Amino acid sequence: MSKYQDPAVKVTNPEEALKLLKEGNARFVASNLVAANYDESLGKTATQQSPFASILTCADSRCAPEIYFDQGIGNIFVVRNAGNFADREAIGSFQFAAAVLKSQIIVVVGHTQCGAVANAHMGTSGLPGELQGILDDIATVVKPADTVENAVGLNVQAQVDALKTNPAIKESGVPVYGAEYDVATGVVTWL
Repeated sequence: MSKYQDPAVKVTNPEEALKLLKEGNARFVASNLVAANYDESLGKTATQQSPFASILTCADSRCAPEIYFDQGIGNIFVVRNAGNFADREAIGSFQFAAAVLKSQIIVVVGHTQCGAVANAHMGTSGLPGELQGILDDIATVVKPADTVENAVGLNVQAQVDALKTNPAIKESGVPVYGAEYDVATGVVTWL
């Protein structure tokens, strides 16, 4: 029987971290999730954390990476916002994950049926304050896309590039990957 990556055991290379995410998604898609032992995980993470991966994903309620990567408490460091956009706060969070927590990889995960990306691509305007600002930021990178589906991929790639070229993240040597989660099938496709 599979079990969660022990949150007290540090993963020390990017290849292993990526493998753990891929295996977790395969379990999720196959409805073969690992039985959670939250009491044990809480005890092991009460005074420290060493997540093996850091994830930037959308705040969409259908897109919880702890679930679709079948990971337990303390295994992944997650930053979520509308449209999985690498804004100042997200970048600062990943700098912390790389430098302090020693996360082995960063993954930007977009998703099908993303309302933020779709509205940015369509040029939706007149929305309240910060929401319009988010869409305007995303629109700058998705305008060239011919479809909303392609806009999701363009947005992921732009956020990957923003993280890869950030001086502190670049200096850390932590690799940055892009992926897309399908809300209908649960499959994560690596870009």
